[in-house]
Amino acid sequence: MDAFNRGDHDAVVAMLDPEIECHVHPALMNGGRWRGVDGYETMMAIWGEAWGEIEMTILRVETPDDRHAIAEVHQRAVGAGSGVPVQMTLYFFYEIRDGRALRFHVYPDRDVALAAMG
Repeated sequence: MDAFNRGDHDAVVAMLDPEIECHVHPALMNGGRWRGVDGYETMMAIWGEAWGEIEMTILRVETPDDRHAIAEVHQRAVGAGSGVPVQMTLYFFYEIRDGRALRFHVYPDRDVALAAMG
């Protein structure tokens, strides 16, 4: 999260499995699915179009097993077009393979994120 907040794109990409699956729940802005590092970059470009400024803070991380993690994240952002500040809590779901994120999903609530393990 620190690498993301400071804009260190290379450090973030280094943590991704080349076959990463990205998913933003349809209840959230700019929902969709993307594959691979190029897909991750497309997802992030779409977020960048929506938000002029964005900062993420990890509130809590749980590791239900040795392959999965769920991070409760507080997002502070400013709408790119509107300039309206927005704050929300999101749940980032990760599946890890060989020390890299194989799946990165964004959910509106913890229960939905937990269900992604199944």
